[in-house]
Amino acid sequence: MPSSAPIQWSDAMLTGVAAIDRQHRLLVDSLIEARAKLSGDASDPLFERITRDLLAYAIYHFDTEEQLMRQHGYDASAPDLAAIHRTQHRRFSEQVVALRNAARLGEPGSKAALLSFLEDWLVNHIMTIDQRLGRFILSKH
Repeated sequence: MPSSAPIQWSDAMLTGVAAIDRQHRLLVDSLIEARAKLSGDASDPLFERITRDLLAYAIYHFDTEEQLMRQHGYDASAPDLAAIHRTQHRRFSEQVVALRNAARLGEPGSKAALLSFLEDWLVNHIMTIDQRLGRFILSKH
C-alpha cells in the first residue's frame, strides 16, 4: 500500500475549463479505483491493464490540454510556460513507463511507488501548471 494519503477529488482542483475539469475528475476517479484494486497483491495482468489504461488516458488528456494551449494562443503569449507544461507531460509519460517496467521486473514496492507517483504528480500538476493554464484560457473569454 502506498505510504502517501490516497488521492481525493477537491473543488480546489477545478480550473474553470470544462473539458480539462472533466478529464481531471476522470483521472482522479481512475486513480482512486486503481488504488482500491491494486492494494495488496494485485495480479500482474490487472496491474498491467489498469496502468496501461491510466497512461493512455493521461496521454489523451495531455493532448487535449496542448490543443487548448494552441487554440487560445498560450504558446505565443507565454512560450516559456507552454514549453514547461509540455515538458512536464513528456517527463510524466517517461517516468510512468520506467515505473511500470520496474513493477514488471518484480521490484519490491514498485506498484506502490507507481501509484504514489501518479497521485502526487497529478495533484501537483493540476494545482500549479494546469491552474495557470486555466486562468489564461478563462482570461481569453
